[in-house]
This record gives sequence, C-alpha cells and structure tokens, in this order.
Amino acid sequence: MKIIYCITFSVLVSFNSFTQTLPVPPRSPNAMSGSSFVNLIWSMSLEDREEQIYSQITTGNIPEFMRQLNSITANVNIGGNNHSVKYFAIPEYLAVGSDSDYFLCPMTPLLAQRICNYLNCTLPTKKMVDQIYTSSTLKLRPQPIPPTGAMTTVPVFSQHNDSVKSIRFPVIPQYPLGSLVGGTKKDVIISNSIYQNLRPNVPKPVVIYGWHQLNGSPIQPVYNGHSETYADYSHGIRLVLDSVIVDGSPTTFAQLLANPNLCSLVSDEGTILKPYYTLSGNAPPPPKTFGIIWNSPSSLKIFVLPTPGITYKAFYGNDGLTFNDSTSAFTDSIIVSGLSMDSIFFFRLRAQNSDGYSIPSEVLGGITSESNSQVLIINGFDRASSGNTYNFIRQHGKSFKQNGYSFCSATNDAVIQGLVSLQDYSIVDYILGDESTADETFSNTEQQIVKNFLKNGGNLFVSGAEIAWDLDNKGSSSDKDFIHNYLKSQYVYDAPNNISGTYYQAEPVSSGIFDGIGVINFDNGTQGTINVQYPDVVKGVNGGVNCLQYSNLTNQFAAVNFAGIFPGGSENAKVVFMGFPFETIYPEAKRDLFLSKVISFFESPVSVSDKLTSIPESFQLFQNYPNPFNPSTRIQYAINSTQYVTLKVYDVLGNEIAALVDEYKSAGTYEVEWSPTNLSSGVYFYQLNAGELVQVRKMILLR
Repeated sequence: MKIIYCITFSVLVSFNSFTQTLPVPPRSPNAMSGSSFVNLIWSMSLEDREEQIYSQITTGNIPEFMRQLNSITANVNIGGNNHSVKYFAIPEYLAVGSDSDYFLCPMTPLLAQRICNYLNCTLPTKKMVDQIYTSSTLKLRPQPIPPTGAMTTVPVFSQHNDSVKSIRFPVIPQYPLGSLVGGTKKDVIISNSIYQNLRPNVPKPVVIYGWHQLNGSPIQPVYNGHSETYADYSHGIRLVLDSVIVDGSPTTFAQLLANPNLCSLVSDEGTILKPYYTLSGNAPPPPKTFGIIWNSPSSLKIFVLPTPGITYKAFYGNDGLTFNDSTSAFTDSIIVSGLSMDSIFFFRLRAQNSDGYSIPSEVLGGITSESNSQVLIINGFDRASSGNTYNFIRQHGKSFKQNGYSFCSATNDAVIQGLVSLQDYSIVDYILGDESTADETFSNTEQQIVKNFLKNGGNLFVSGAEIAWDLDNKGSSSDKDFIHNYLKSQYVYDAPNNISGTYYQAEPVSSGIFDGIGVINFDNGTQGTINVQYPDVVKGVNGGVNCLQYSNLTNQFAAVNFAGIFPGGSENAKVVFMGFPFETIYPEAKRDLFLSKVISFFESPVSVSDKLTSIPESFQLFQNYPNPFNPSTRIQYAINSTQYVTLKVYDVLGNEIAALVDEYKSAGTYEVEWSPTNLSSGVYFYQLNAGELVQVRKMILLR
C-alpha cells in the first residue's frame, strides 16, 4: 500500500501558557552570569570546559525563560490514517546564565547526551529540527563567521553569542523571551548517521544539521564528518523532553523511533534504533570522594569510594599543575611506592568504565615523611566559580611544608562518607574558596563532624569568602548555631562597607594572634586564584576574638580566633576562621608567614584551664548544653571585667536549688558542670549575677 504523507505544523501554546517545564533545579541568586561563565572557561581545555558547562546546567544556572517548554505538534497521514505527535522543546538553544546575560553553549554530543540523560531529555532528529523551525514564532537570520582554526575556541563562541543576541534582544518587545526561536544555530541531532555510513577517518562522529535561512532552506545538510569530541561556534543544543504524545497517548522517543510505522512522525530516515550517542552519559563522572594519606616514609595511599563497574587511575606530579606519572587501575585504594622522602606529591584521579575515562578530578596531595602527618587539608570548594582551578591544595600544602609540617588531604565528600576521620589529626584546614549558598558551605553532616572534632580538642583552620553569608545571613537555625558557637563568629556584611570588589587588604588587630605580620593583600583576580569580590565581614561572638581587620576601615573584621572548650566538649580546642580564602594571600612569603602565625596559635597552650578565651566583649550567659539533660549539663558564661559573680539554680517556685559560682572572677569566659541529685524531672532556671548585671535562662531535667 502506498503511504501518503500530509504534514502540517502548529504551535499549540503561546508564551503565556506553557504546558511543560524543564526538570532543572532553581537558579541560585549567586549563580554566575553568562559573561562571568565565559571568563571562567575562556582558556580551559575542552574536557575542563565541558565539565564546567555540565556543572552549571545541572545545578540550575540557566535562564528562567529557558525552563518553559514550547509544544510542537505535527499531523501526518500514514497509509490513509491520520496520526498526531506532540512534544516539548526549549525555546532557544541551551545557555548558561540569566535572562539578561546568558551564553549559548556549543558543546560536544557527548556532553549534550550526558545532559539529556540527567534531565530526561533527548536531542532532536533532522525532521524535528525542521518541525521546530517551521513552528518558531521568531525566525532569525543566521550569523555565520568565516571559518578559521579558532572556530572551536571560546573566544569565537563568545563572538557568535554576541552576534546572535544583537539581533535577538532588539525584538524582545515583539517576541518576549520564551518565544520559540529558530535560525540561530546548527543542531546537534540524533540520527542513524551516528552509527551508519561512517567516514573512514571518523569512526565516532557528531551529526549536525540545520541553521535555516529566512527562506526556510538549511545552510547545513546532515553531516557526520566531525568526531564526537568536536564542537564549533555554530553548534547548538536544543533539548526536547523525552515524553512524547502520539495520538493522545504518552510514549518515549526511543519507543516511537523504533516503531516502523509511526517513526515517520518525527523521522525522515526510517527507524532510529539507537537515538543517542553511546559514550555520552555512560562514561563515568570524575570521582569526588577520595583522599591521599600517609602510608610509609616513601609511599602514600590513595583511597576512593568504590563504585560497581568503575575503576580508577591516579596521575601525579610535584607541582599540582603537571601530572607526568600514573598508577595502575584500582577500585578502592592503591599504594604509590618508591617516592622520594620529604616531598610533596599532587594527585588527580580519573574514573574508567567500558566506555572510557572521565575528565580529571580535583587535585589533592600529600607529603612523604618519617611518620604520619598531623595535618589534614580538606578541599570543600566545589563551586564552579570564576577562577576555581580545583587545585588550591597547592597553596595550602606548600605553605604547611614551608612551615615544617607534612600533610594529608581529602575531599569534603570523603569526610561526609566517613572515609577519613578528622579525629586522626591535630590540625584540620578547610578550603572553602567562595563556596557560598551556590554549593553548600558546610552540610549538616559536616557540621556535626567538625563539632565533634572541636569537642575533642582539635585545631580548626577555616578560610573562604561568603562562609558567614551562607551560614549566618542565609542559613538555617543549625547553620547559625554552628557559626556562632563553633566558628565563634557572626555575619556583619557581605563585603567591607557592603561594597563588592573594592577592598583587598587586611591587617592585624593590635595584640592579636597576627600581630606584627603587616598588611595582607589578597587576590583581586590578577594573582592566579579567585577574585575575592565578597570577603565576609565578621565579628567574634561567644568568646571569639577579632584578630584581623580590613585595612583603612573601623570595626570591620576579617578573622576571628578562639581557644577553649566548645559547647559539649571536654578538651581545650582552637579555631581560626577567616572571611577570605587563605590561598588568595600574596606574595607566597606573606602567605607562609600568615600560616606560621596560625600554627603558633594552635601550638600555644591555653594558660588557664577554666578560662576559655581572652577578654570577652560583653557580659553573657549561654544556653546550657545539653538541654534537656540527664544526668549532667554544662553552663558557660562570659564577663568583660573583674566582678563578684554568682551563678545559681532555682526551681519554678523561685526556691534556690544550687549555688554553682559564688566568688570574684576576672574577665573571661568560663564553664561549670552541674550534676544534680535527688531532683525530679522538670523546668529549672539558672541566674547569673555580675555586679549590677543579671541574666536568666531556662533548662529542663529529664529523668
């Protein structure tokens, strides 16, 4: 029987009445703009660039208008029977950034398929590209650039992005963002040409098609002459939701394209039995949960969270930039032997399965030494922030070595998974860059782990911009408790004077732990790390001591230190918390001197056992912990001058139950333990009197 085709197209919904949305997370208020993202990937390798694109898109950094999908319908007469198809596509080619500042991202088909797998989407066929163009309410003239060897580079990508927006933005009043747009890019498509009719020198191609001119003719016929790792400025990714409606019934594109009768609804090359790029999405992501620890004077051990079907290979070198040696494949751990003594080695890992290698992981490192290190460096800077090279262990590790200390390291994911214990180390150094709310600074699990470390007498060094912004200004009650009581700090401003990108110097507070170090400069984007545009302004609370301030400003502090017993703890512990990243301090000699001051503070004894810190800024009675309690609880209080102090417990009727303190006390922060006997469950009150000052709090005893 002869099959007669009669096809019509229509867009069933307008800009104001979409029927589907792209299943992508909400865009963070702190997400990068398209321009910032271009600057981030400007000189990156293809592998690194594509990993950054994947990270941005899967964490929701796409324009708001791109989340709303347009429906495309086609009616086809097949063998005398009318059939209909309806599917949903993004309005323009996939982009990173905001509505006002976005970057249309060329990418390889491998990355495109990986994104499709994550978002439950597909790439279009040739026929679907034609359908989408025909249905577009706005058809724009192609903006070709003369071909050169640079057409696969980000500078040319950016040039073309600007060209497209130069003709798109002027017509926004007539065609608002979210209108279906055609003509601005070639499409990366799914096709039998991915696997058939291959060119001898291109066994694994990308297939491209489209870039329709205003007369409806495509500039680019179906072409499979470039490899699957190729992407130039003209390539665009049009995501289509993998939920298609055929004759009123839902199905998937794989099922539709395998149907020899109905496939013609969306394919003009017959059935397509493999509507995807094989390696993409199946090749593993880079490992995130791993670490480097001491094994012997001439060997280091690499451990990683095992994953079924995945092996790992480590690449290493001495500078953290070049990786000339590699290990054999391993599944959960490997020992790298024959290393020179007292030397730093930096490592990055790649995961491997039957489809190939992942891109490289972040960089960690360790030092070979006579005995196990007492320093653990944790990289918690996961945010795809401009300037994040994922290797800031270089600055931290080299500075510890310069100060005579060996170190081990781990990702914060390895800490969360329990593959490494903070309790095995006396000093823990947390790298947090400008993590912020875009990629959680300290998760609840991490907070508990750090609390336990401090309760048991550990020394914690934490540095990064926007930590206080995330935990205190934007955080939950548990976040606020963590920063107030364990980092001993409080958020004041998002940047000095609440002006970003202006202040890049700090200096010691007189008689503080950094006294004598001089002015400290940190990176404004010209020193090879990150541009610290938003260094936190903080102040010490609950015994925290302000020890660093932003230069030429009054009472705008950049760091806090504390020594003493933390809530719920039994051992003296110490913390140094900075509002900008340690790795951004320059020159290197000043960075090394700064760390020497931190180490000296950690090594110095707490001189008075019950005095938890230097002079507090205010009189304060803290909530007891634990609360409710049984059989005992601890109560902290602070006084800022010598006073006659009483601390007494009362029942609900006002009867005095116990006198915990009744004597003169010099200025300081103190803690007492109360273990009541012969008292029933109930509510009790404890009252602090110091001179004319009085504070009362409530506690609950549960028998």
